[in-house]
Amino acid sequence: MRKLFILLTLTVGFLFVSTANAQTPIQFAKGASSKTMTVTMKPNSETKYSITVKKGQVINIGVSGDIGVSKNNDFPVISVNLNNGVDDVDNWQDGEGYLSILAGKNGKYIFTVANSDKKRARTFKMEVKVSNNKDDYEGGTE
Repeated sequence: MRKLFILLTLTVGFLFVSTANAQTPIQFAKGASSKTMTVTMKPNSETKYSITVKKGQVINIGVSGDIGVSKNNDFPVISVNLNNGVDDVDNWQDGEGYLSILAGKNGKYIFTVANSDKKRARTFKMEVKVSNNKDDYEGGTE
């Protein structure tokens, strides 16, 4: 009985970890370098996305539409943040409604889009672009 309990506990724990780290992959149509999506987020929620790029490519993520301030906040309630950037390898700049990344390595980049409005769902547009031109990086040059 004890072994069954331990096995059940480990299985449930694994399911929670898998769900917590799940990401929605961003994939472009054949030949495209950008994608625009309509996103609806529940109040006080977040969604993780991933995109795979090569070293030196630029990822620009922009959100527009119903991202405005709430009655309780002086900043947009929809935010975009990089989860797995590495200092001294990657460069990234975020601000109100955007995230710009200059990839310092080949691989998967994970970013979170969050709705901090505690009372209402938000529907907005999210555009993700990948470019080979380093001048497209919105953080400026080093």
